[in-house]
Amino acid sequence: MIIFREIEIRNYRNIKHAELKQLRDLNIIIGPNNCGKTNLLEFIQSLEKLELGGYEYLCPECKEFRESDSDIMCLTLTHGHNDFYLKDRGTQMMVELSLDEEQIKQLVPRVLEKQKEKLKNASCRQISDSIVMEKLRDAYGLNAKHFSIFIHNDIIDEIKRTILYCPEQRLQNYKEKDFEEYIREKELRSSQKRKWIDFLNKIVDAKIDDEKYEKLIRKVDGEDFETPLSEQGSGVRSLACLAVDILFSDTKIVLIDEPELGLNPLVKQEFLNFLLEESKGRQIFIATQDPTFVNPILWKDRNDRVSVYFYSPIKEKFIKIDLKQNQEDPNTFAGYLPHTTSLKDIHLYVEGTSDVYIFQILLEKHLKEKWHKNWFEIMNKVGIYHLNGDNWSHFLYTIPKTPYRCAVILDGDKQKTTEKATAEEVCAKYNTITINASKFKFCKTIEDMKNTFGKGSHPVYCLKEDCIEKYFIHDFDCANSPRDYRKKRDGPREAEELKELPPEIMDIFEVILESVKDG
Repeated sequence: MIIFREIEIRNYRNIKHAELKQLRDLNIIIGPNNCGKTNLLEFIQSLEKLELGGYEYLCPECKEFRESDSDIMCLTLTHGHNDFYLKDRGTQMMVELSLDEEQIKQLVPRVLEKQKEKLKNASCRQISDSIVMEKLRDAYGLNAKHFSIFIHNDIIDEIKRTILYCPEQRLQNYKEKDFEEYIREKELRSSQKRKWIDFLNKIVDAKIDDEKYEKLIRKVDGEDFETPLSEQGSGVRSLACLAVDILFSDTKIVLIDEPELGLNPLVKQEFLNFLLEESKGRQIFIATQDPTFVNPILWKDRNDRVSVYFYSPIKEKFIKIDLKQNQEDPNTFAGYLPHTTSLKDIHLYVEGTSDVYIFQILLEKHLKEKWHKNWFEIMNKVGIYHLNGDNWSHFLYTIPKTPYRCAVILDGDKQKTTEKATAEEVCAKYNTITINASKFKFCKTIEDMKNTFGKGSHPVYCLKEDCIEKYFIHDFDCANSPRDYRKKRDGPREAEELKELPPEIMDIFEVILESVKDG
């Protein structure tokens, strides 16, 4: 279910600017510590405080129209001093909310048609479908300066009523209440308690068989053991009250901070499947730094229902990940951090998925020629990953620090001055930003790369040619590839037919393989 299509926020807490476009049923916000993930969720939660009013902040045209039709509403959202960016009340906080018109029509029938009819006579040209709110003059918080078709009492009440926030502090208590007290106050019926137990049995612990007075009954070796929720393992405590909130409420917007708390890998997978299923009937947002919750294998046939937003340290904002670039081979995508748990000796990073396939073929050719009998053993020590194509500069952040031995190989056009930063400029930026991440050294030569690899900073090297195709298709135009050329299809095939590897490619492989020669 999609209620919000887009959310844009400026100058809220530690968020200078966040723009979440093309929101879907399940929306995953992933990134490093203290980048604003939780604050995004808490801003959406703050929409529970939306109030109709604030007419004095309207633009002149909207104020004049308001005086002619008292049924037309304005909107206000009060915030405290600490909610302003850098706690500076003088900053210009702003939010724009784009709602799904068809879904709002289902939740609140017949309202939008009446709103459109009323507002069609308004003279203000800035009236739109979106709700735009700004901090105006000396106001504490946000006020709508212009009308919107979605600013209506019934719609605002529905949005306020339909938000459910599940906080991260839920291992010791839940929403500042004891676990048993929280469950007791829900006054669950017998059928609901059975459904709750079935959830915990399936998702968390198959030994959970029943409950009695909010105590869980586990069946061990044929005997029943009653245990209070507060004495359960972290996985049960993490999900017990959260499950009650989701299963037995009619809320349509669910916000979950750190869904991974206390869960082992298999439980995380089951819980993500549960959220995917629940997102059919409600819009779900999760904030996480755990790649287990960014698992394209689980939503392979539901790709159009998921959006992923990754915090880019280089841009200092959230960017939307192109899921198509990793759908076919997600285990090679560095953006989901699968390589940080890899046991490969060496990590080689390239731009896109097609580059991964090409470099795998070239590396195999090199090993068969140079290493003969044990080429496959050496091949298995090297992991090759891609950086989501044009988003390569953002995903350098995901490359693990030493003792992982990593190298980044980019097309030659990345060292040229364009409208985007060059590879050398990106490396310099990463070496100055204050986050816990790897450092990078831009290497102009293979020798420079050799002196850098495995010694703290990771080498970033640009090929001499503008694109990898130039090494096996001599007349290839990197800027304007032929219409019938498909890199994912034709690139690996052309690389496979290559009789002799170019010296530059061979030298790169020799640099990264130097450390495994003894193996």
